[in-house]
Amino acid sequence: MKKVVLSILVSAISVFAYENLTIDNFESKIKDKNVIVDFYATWCPPCKILANNLEDFDVIKPDNVEIYKVDIDEQLVLAKKYGVSKLPTLLYFQDGKAIKEYVGVLSKEELLQTTKEDFK
Repeated sequence: MKKVVLSILVSAISVFAYENLTIDNFESKIKDKNVIVDFYATWCPPCKILANNLEDFDVIKPDNVEIYKVDIDEQLVLAKKYGVSKLPTLLYFQDGKAIKEYVGVLSKEELLQTTKEDFK
């Protein structure tokens, strides 16, 4: 029972480890930066796996890359604006413009490789 409670707690913490963006602050947060935005839902099991992988990636990520999250249930307008229809979805932004989309769970190694390839 302790393992189950601990697992749920760790999953919940990892989902909220990064700043959640809203329609009000989205543009200002991604402006003039290399940004990964994780579009997720709290009820989505693959999103929780990706959240854990993003935590691991955060330790090895390039210094010029920032990570934010968007809860699609709370920010449906943003999800629609960027055409997010499957979860989890990562959108990579460079200087405020979407440059790449990844759907599904990426490992920390894949995240590192994609950032090296996409943020030149």
